[in-house]
Amino acid sequence: MAPTWGPGMVSVVGPMGLLVVLLVGGCAAEEPPRFIKEPKDQIGVSGGVASFVCQATGDPKPRVTWNKKGKKVNSQRFETIEFDESAGAVLRIQPLRTPRDENVYECVAQNSVGEITVHAKLTVLREDQLPSGFPNIDMGPQLKVVERTRTATMLCAASGNPDPEITWFKDFLPVDPSASNGRIKQLRSETFESTPIRGALQIESSEETDQGKYECVATNSAGVRYSSPANLYVRELREVRRVAPRFSILPMSHEIMPGGNVNITCVAVGSPMPYVKWMQGAEDLTPEDDMPVGRNVLELTDVKDSANYTCVAMSSLGVIEAVAQITVKSLPKAPGTPMVTENTATSITITWDSGNPDPVSYYVIEYKSKSQDGPYQIKEDITTTRYSIGGLSPNSEYEIWVSAVNSIGQGPPSESVVTRTGEQAPASAPRNVQARMLSATTMIVQWEEPVEPNGLIRGYRVYYTMEPEHPVGNWQKHNVDDSLLTTVGSLLEDETYTVRVLAFTSVGDGPLSDPIQVKTQQGVPGQPMNLRAEARSETSITLSWSPPRQESIIKYELLFREGDHGREVGRTFDPTTSYVVEDLKPNTEYAFRLAARSPQGLGAFTPVVRQRTLQSKPSAPPQDVKCVSVRSTAILVSWRPPPPETHNGALVGYSVRYRPLGSEDPEPKEVNGIPPTTTQILLEALEKWTQYRITTVAHTEVGPGPESSPVVVRTDEDVPSAPPRKVEAEALNATAIRVLWRSPAPGRQHGQIRGYQVHYVRMEGAEARGPPRIKDVMLADAQWETDDTAEYEMVITNLQPETAYSITVAAYTMKGDGARSKPKVVVTKGAVLGRPTLSVQQTPEGSLLARWEPPAGTAEDQVLGYRLQFGREDSTPLATLEFPPSEDRYTASGVHKGATYVFRLAARSRGGLGEEAAEVLSIPEDTPRGHPQILEAAGNASAGTVLLRWLPPVPAERNGAIVKYTVAVREAGALGPARETELPAAAEPGAENALTLQGLKPDTAYDLQVRAHTRRGPGPFSPPVRYRTFLRDQVSPKNFKVKMIMKTSVLLSWEFPDNYNSPTPYKIQYNGLTLDVDGRTTKKLITHLKPHTFYNFVLTNRGSSLGGLQQTVTAWTAFNLLNGKPSVAPKPDADGFIMVYLPDGQSPVPVQSYFIVMVPLRKSRGGQFLTPLGSPEDMDLEELIQDISRLQRRSLRHSRQLEVPRPYIAARFSVLPPTFHPGDQKQYGGFDNRGLEPGHRYVLFVLAVLQKSEPTFAASPFSDPFQLDNPDPQPIVDGEEGLIWVIGPVLAVVFIICIVIAILLYKNKPDSKRKDSEPRTKCLLNNADLAPHHPKDPVEMRRINFQTPDSGLRSPLREPGFHFESMLSHPPIPIADMAEHTERLKANDSLKLSQEYESIDPGQQFTWEHSNLEVNKPKNRYANVIAYDHSRVILQPIEGIMGSDYINANYVDGYRCQNAYIATQGPLPETFGDFWRMVWEQRSATIVMMTRLEEKSRIKCDQYWPNRGTETYGFIQVTLLDTIELATFCVRTFSLHKNGSSEKREVRQFQFTAWPDHGVPEYPTPFLAFLRRVKTCNPPDAGPIVVHCSAGVGRTGCFIVIDAMLERIKPEKTVDVYGHVTLMRSQRNYMVQTEDQYSFIHEALLEAVGCGNTEVPARSLYAYIQKLAQVEPGEHVTGMELEFKRLANSKAHTSRFISANLPCNKFKNRLVNIMPYESTRVCLQPIRGVEGSDYINASFIDGYRQQKAYIATQGPLAETTEDFWRMLWENNSTIVVMLTKLREMGREKCHQYWPAERSARYQYFVVDPMAEYNMPQYILREFKVTDARDGQSRTVRQFQFTDWPEQGVPKSGEGFIDFIGQVHKTKEQFGQDGPISVHCSAGVGRTGVFITLSIVLERMRYEGVVDIFQTVKMLRTQRPAMVQTEDEYQFCYQAALEYLGSFDHYAT
Repeated sequence: MAPTWGPGMVSVVGPMGLLVVLLVGGCAAEEPPRFIKEPKDQIGVSGGVASFVCQATGDPKPRVTWNKKGKKVNSQRFETIEFDESAGAVLRIQPLRTPRDENVYECVAQNSVGEITVHAKLTVLREDQLPSGFPNIDMGPQLKVVERTRTATMLCAASGNPDPEITWFKDFLPVDPSASNGRIKQLRSETFESTPIRGALQIESSEETDQGKYECVATNSAGVRYSSPANLYVRELREVRRVAPRFSILPMSHEIMPGGNVNITCVAVGSPMPYVKWMQGAEDLTPEDDMPVGRNVLELTDVKDSANYTCVAMSSLGVIEAVAQITVKSLPKAPGTPMVTENTATSITITWDSGNPDPVSYYVIEYKSKSQDGPYQIKEDITTTRYSIGGLSPNSEYEIWVSAVNSIGQGPPSESVVTRTGEQAPASAPRNVQARMLSATTMIVQWEEPVEPNGLIRGYRVYYTMEPEHPVGNWQKHNVDDSLLTTVGSLLEDETYTVRVLAFTSVGDGPLSDPIQVKTQQGVPGQPMNLRAEARSETSITLSWSPPRQESIIKYELLFREGDHGREVGRTFDPTTSYVVEDLKPNTEYAFRLAARSPQGLGAFTPVVRQRTLQSKPSAPPQDVKCVSVRSTAILVSWRPPPPETHNGALVGYSVRYRPLGSEDPEPKEVNGIPPTTTQILLEALEKWTQYRITTVAHTEVGPGPESSPVVVRTDEDVPSAPPRKVEAEALNATAIRVLWRSPAPGRQHGQIRGYQVHYVRMEGAEARGPPRIKDVMLADAQWETDDTAEYEMVITNLQPETAYSITVAAYTMKGDGARSKPKVVVTKGAVLGRPTLSVQQTPEGSLLARWEPPAGTAEDQVLGYRLQFGREDSTPLATLEFPPSEDRYTASGVHKGATYVFRLAARSRGGLGEEAAEVLSIPEDTPRGHPQILEAAGNASAGTVLLRWLPPVPAERNGAIVKYTVAVREAGALGPARETELPAAAEPGAENALTLQGLKPDTAYDLQVRAHTRRGPGPFSPPVRYRTFLRDQVSPKNFKVKMIMKTSVLLSWEFPDNYNSPTPYKIQYNGLTLDVDGRTTKKLITHLKPHTFYNFVLTNRGSSLGGLQQTVTAWTAFNLLNGKPSVAPKPDADGFIMVYLPDGQSPVPVQSYFIVMVPLRKSRGGQFLTPLGSPEDMDLEELIQDISRLQRRSLRHSRQLEVPRPYIAARFSVLPPTFHPGDQKQYGGFDNRGLEPGHRYVLFVLAVLQKSEPTFAASPFSDPFQLDNPDPQPIVDGEEGLIWVIGPVLAVVFIICIVIAILLYKNKPDSKRKDSEPRTKCLLNNADLAPHHPKDPVEMRRINFQTPDSGLRSPLREPGFHFESMLSHPPIPIADMAEHTERLKANDSLKLSQEYESIDPGQQFTWEHSNLEVNKPKNRYANVIAYDHSRVILQPIEGIMGSDYINANYVDGYRCQNAYIATQGPLPETFGDFWRMVWEQRSATIVMMTRLEEKSRIKCDQYWPNRGTETYGFIQVTLLDTIELATFCVRTFSLHKNGSSEKREVRQFQFTAWPDHGVPEYPTPFLAFLRRVKTCNPPDAGPIVVHCSAGVGRTGCFIVIDAMLERIKPEKTVDVYGHVTLMRSQRNYMVQTEDQYSFIHEALLEAVGCGNTEVPARSLYAYIQKLAQVEPGEHVTGMELEFKRLANSKAHTSRFISANLPCNKFKNRLVNIMPYESTRVCLQPIRGVEGSDYINASFIDGYRQQKAYIATQGPLAETTEDFWRMLWENNSTIVVMLTKLREMGREKCHQYWPAERSARYQYFVVDPMAEYNMPQYILREFKVTDARDGQSRTVRQFQFTDWPEQGVPKSGEGFIDFIGQVHKTKEQFGQDGPISVHCSAGVGRTGVFITLSIVLERMRYEGVVDIFQTVKMLRTQRPAMVQTEDEYQFCYQAALEYLGSFDHYAT
């Protein structure tokens, strides 16, 4: 029978029965998991290993896993090793990385019953962060091979503090010796084979399972360290073999500090294993009976001396030795005993002997007061053997030691010296002074010693008086020699005496004690002592004291009062030592005095003790509570604090309670936490037009006070949402317009219409000009409720005549004006003033006299002046003259006969010009005075015809209307009358006339003449024009051009066709002169011209006689420069070289280069040198010019040396030096200054190459001849041949003079035509060809004047022996090579850029004495940033003020412009006046500020301008006129007025606000836009541009270099950053302060060169777009395509997308290639425990006037919808622009992230759809968004643009512009301060177009310019790929152009 189990039954069963019971029980009762091995927190080292061991048990057996941040660990560096059938797991992390591996790791044990977790924290430290006690593995395990069944020992030694515990891991699993039944042991503090082992692992009876990889782990409280792993191999047993001993680890030598410890390890192996011992010389260090086997570690401690130690290994097979050397470093010896040389009360001066022959780094002094037990005080880094120790206590004994320190450490101290400081007067008063009466006239005074006697107290002095208000010196005194009490007699009875005591030493008196009072009445008590007061509550204070000694006290009397001036109250109470004063006021200070009373009377009162009561709640509410509705949803609540006496404590804040009247919720809402300094608050998100009950409460720390009386206020009405209807406008007269309208639609008035505003602005074309103006029409109360049919009217007056005005009307309620009507454009009528009285008459002299009078009925002050227009009726435009109102006549001279003159006069008033009075006067005709102007006589297809074209005589010589012409034709040389042909004049006066003459003979010369006729008769014939008719095969020259231009000569050239073989002669005519030209030549040098004169050259084919075809070219001769001739020094210089002084190279026009031309002279047959008679200008310099342009100059010059000597170029300079040495065999500018031939004579001249479009040169005169000594004979040449090129020009001059004389004789009257044209020529001269004056380029001057010694140039300013990198080794960089050059500089981690930047040195030493003057030092913001004396800006000194001429500012040169800038520091408050004085004196119009006032919480610059109105700085009044704040910079306009001056000036300040606090801007695009704005606004005639940052060197230098280089690029197409920075550093120190700034300059110039200037005036936009639409020359694409491609030149590195590329964020990106930059991405508030919760694919984008004005984001995904709403809420973005449909082209473009019908919740936010409006082009949706966490709500408006096609772009931009305007208008009216969020699908294409046009259109309105390229480029620096396609880019241009034709779409 089976046993039964029940309560109270006990049964004994056998083993089998027990097993059955256990099995049954086990099946029935499962166990949840429990940990049997829990992981521990660990501190690891970066690069090391960490292992967490976790093991659990349970039934069924649990499975253990590891988690990190709630997810299973998964990484290459994370490995989980399971054991115990997955019930255990080791988490191994290798290698450790900080900080990403620092985390809390979770071990999870789970079975079917349950789950448990345990956590362990991992901390990872870098090596440099390890604490001193961190474990270190001194000896790790080594590879070991052991035979099976034998014992294996894995050694491990570690150190640390505390001593580390060692554990072992095998194959990454922990080794548990307890589980091996004693076979595996860990040796702890034992010896193994006579060697101390701590932590070695010993494995006995080795098995194959013991084979594996072993690591030992050292652990203490500081951290964990793993050894390197070592393998243990177990192999089968082998026969024993015998091996002689050998060292496997040789002992190592060590170098240690004195007294240091060292361990030397020696390991030997062999078979049998050898014994190992240590010896020092002949001494055994290892005992014979304790000699270890195999390994011996010698431990040496406190080693003082160096020694050698020998390791000996011995076995039966031999003995071996190895030596280790221990070297002890030497510390310095102790210095000699210090000697005291001087004592004062607070210092001791000592000297000592070094005592060390070797160098000592410094000394350390240790000293201590012998009377104190504190630590030693130490003085370090003392480099002399004399030192004064200060800050000591007087009269104290000190013990002093000195020790020396060298590179090893600090040596032993010297013998000490003991000395005492001198005495001082006591520093404290006697203590516990008491006085009592011995009799009625004698008192006893007693006291205790001072705490700080500062010496031996020589006595005390007691002062006493009955009049304590008198000075102590007037008190009675009593001296005490050496006692702590004294008696004072002869006192007056019944008086109160005040007593004070002081102590004195031999040095002087100490301070007086606090006064005490005593009554001279015997038996009265003394003062109570130690009276103290302590606040007990808000209405009570507890007093405590010590009673007077030895007195019989019957009462105490207490006097107290409130503050200092309250009424004193008395209280009397029985003897006690404490008393509570009650019924006091809260938070009020009271003053207490206490006296004791005895039967004999009242004693003296104590001094006053003050105490304040505790705080309480305010007893009164805030006062004067006012509530004002500021808008329809907000009320401004203001108040005054409660009365001060009711505060009852310090106010800590206020609260405001409010609720709507009639609300169902009785509980009011409350705003808490209002700071106590705030006395107003804006209540927002209220209901419109609703009454609110509002109260306020004040709070102290104790609590709130009472509520204020409630104030009831109503929120405002809203603005009307519709404009007035039926708006009409019409002009009434010149200054008035009438406007008519009706009220807005009744349903959209939103309140009571209180009136209307009429807005009007003057228009020019489609653009508004001037500020808009407003006229107000207020309605009477009775009109507020009128019907909607009422019509309103207003007349606008005081307008300008004949001017267009745009007029809009808006209705307003109490809230404000609503929507405006569509603009109506009306043009006002005629002028204000009437016609003046005008009369014109001809004077006897032939002039015309015009007289006038003001318009009738006009007051004198109305007429501001007159405008007179007059001229010939047939000539336009009329001449215009302005006259002041005092003028009343004008005489016009130079009147032409036969002309009709028109005079028009208008009076000018404030309204403009009035009506014109006109007078017409005709002059009688006469015959023409001049002849027609023949334009051309040209042949045509027929050889017997000629086409003659001419113009009428100039108007001044016509003398009437030309009615016909006579053309006379005569064969050249023939006698008899000419053949005349008459023809009528052209119908249009002044038009060209033409006649084809036929029937002429071929190849015959004819003289052609024309004359003009008026009605009075004919005028003179024109000079004959010779023309030769064509041959049948006539050939003419072609390509007639100017090849070279000089000051007084021009080289002309032409070409012939290939089939030309007839040497037909030619002639060249110019300015009345004629030259014959050989028909076989193709060029001609025209000489003896005038400098800077216009010439017209005509080439005519002569044929067999005169006449022929004509070709014409024109030329301006060069400016008249280099007039002085080079001067040869009379003697050679010290080096034997001839020295030539060169002429002044100053030029009014830019000069590209100067060349030194050497001319070897030839000899005549008589052996004489032929000296040139003319000028170099008369030479044909064509070959020289070719030399200049050829590349292979050297080979060319070498070949010429073999020919007959010819002129050659010896040097090239960009700036002409003062002297030159011919033949010094050096190279200048690529040309060899080759040696002179001895005996040869030379002359030289200077040739200047001008920077003009045509090849233009100017030459100096020849120098005097010069030669080297030792002349050698030269082959004789024909004298005539040598003189040809000299005499030829002379003959030509004689010939020309003859021709000129003949012409003058022929023409007996002056050429009136030429006279008429002279003024026009001068005008051309002044306007077109006169370039601005450019001095020499300062950079090029420095490149020449400051070179290294081996450059061949000497600098008189260079310091002797100074070497620096030459500027010649850094020549200017062509802009074509700029990209390659910049890339080369930045290669290899910008190595070359660093080297180049470090090498910049001006090569000179400069002084800054004025900056170092004491009076000027406070004017320097930084002590090391000074102003060099030679370049500083010197202010006009102020009489009597030292240093008044100083300001920390220097002139800095620009490109070819000296003193173009002033670089200065950010002004200090004490230099504001100097700064503005400098701006005034330098006539500067522009200030560039490159810093913010505060950066990184440090003041960078003080605000030196007024925020508003006018402020005076020194002598200058500065008025702020205007401020424009843009996204990256700010423009302020000031008006300056100097005291005592009537002049006012306008100055602009440009402040760049986008420079980051650290480093440089990431992109140069905003900076370049800023620079362009500065340059555009700086007047050309202004003084230097003033540039400053903080110090005026770093960012200031960047601005100046970039600006100067951009100026240089225009003419030279090169940049010279290195040269210009070098120049600037010679003018101000530290210019371009960092390498990053130097790199930024290159980046900015590279972008400027690559992108060019794409800014276009709005009026030129159409022409610019047309240009972009054309195919570029040499390209196959349009300019638009090229411009768009330039945007994609720069690619962003992956490092810019850190967060976007994280694995946890990649799925949040709609497109893998469109991600936000890390620097501009929108960061969400992270959610704890959710990785990547701060990420959304969105970027902040700057607007035109505001940073972060937009958020560009992708269309939300389903996974990111919650993040999208979170982004809107956190960034307060209440406007969303959607530019896509949900699906396009069959694909999802955006997830529907909003609810359609009912509210939906997205994470924390409940979104409730409120309304949806379907507009023609877009849908407007309104949502109420509520934060479920705190109940706050906002309205979010979404604009979805529906007219964008699914492919391409809209056909017209008009609708999109309207959409942009509506979005921004809504933002202004309703939006919060947050950004506008814009998205399409990817958030870059259409999104980019929207933001681009928003910026471009706003800039167009404010600045009148357009720059699509730079705007898009700026956007792409904030988000990649903005404006994604070329179609979108072109659409931006199209929309901007369309906008020009529309009105302002933004409400203003």
